[in-house]
Amino acid sequence: MLRLSSLALCCALALGACSPQNHTQSEPAASAAVQSLTVNTTRGEATVPQNPQRIAVYDLGMLDTLNKLGVPTGMSVNQNRLPYLAEYLKNAQPAGTLFEPDYEALNAYKPQLIIIGSRAAKAFDQLNAIAPTIEMTADTADLKNSAKERIDALAQIFGKQAEAEQVKAEIDAAFEAAKQAAEGKGKGLVVLVNGGKMSAFGAQSRLGGWLHRDIGVPAADESIKEGSHGQPVTFEYIKEKNPDWLFVLDRSAAIGEDGTAAKDVLDNPLVAETTAWKKGHVVYLVPETYLAAGGAQELLNAAKQVTDAFQAAK
Repeated sequence: MLRLSSLALCCALALGACSPQNHTQSEPAASAAVQSLTVNTTRGEATVPQNPQRIAVYDLGMLDTLNKLGVPTGMSVNQNRLPYLAEYLKNAQPAGTLFEPDYEALNAYKPQLIIIGSRAAKAFDQLNAIAPTIEMTADTADLKNSAKERIDALAQIFGKQAEAEQVKAEIDAAFEAAKQAAEGKGKGLVVLVNGGKMSAFGAQSRLGGWLHRDIGVPAADESIKEGSHGQPVTFEYIKEKNPDWLFVLDRSAAIGEDGTAAKDVLDNPLVAETTAWKKGHVVYLVPETYLAAGGAQELLNAAKQVTDAFQAAK
């Protein structure tokens, strides 16, 4: 719940010395009150300035959401790998990477608020010493609802409640369309390919949760061992589980690393025996599902991608 407090910084009246010949009257100087509010974050409740003008952001998902809400970002990461954020970030000052912030640049910029995600979490204390810092990593086990909570929190900070309601309605509609399109279309398996290695993600995971829980795609394997990097799997495993749908994230391509493309890795005789491969039900997920999980536009893009795939299925 939103709680406002006033941090009034008052200036005392300076009274000039007076004499019978010369009366000097000083004018009172009063600084504007600085408002603060308390919002929910990944680390619990945090007090932050209301409507800060200078912000630095170290999370692609939150950059995505801020863009959707119409909130400018003055400082962010050196390199953006999401084309749809290129225009938004073209005037933002570079300040390091998601894992290694540029503290010298930050100190020079003097941000009023710093927003981070899980990739910058280790730097929280150092960043918080520069300016109020909030971690806004979405809970990927309940991605849609968690993302909507983050949208509400950012809307409270920047006075964008009306925009937030519209964005949340768009997300709900997009997910409902995907859910209806997925109904009765069979079971799915989410696989991340990183070079020549593969990992499977289940219903509680950061990559599989939104598809299985929010979209309602039944899991081809309900016993996947959850972990931040998924469960390592083989071609034999994919053949054995025989998914009706195979959802693939090419990590190397998403982060710009050289390596064998996921399409080439999966072009394997064992994978070719699955129903998903035979029917052409292999969906190569957009990179933002990995890079900007929980961002407002990411959710819309991902929901539309799977909706289109299901609707096109025969």
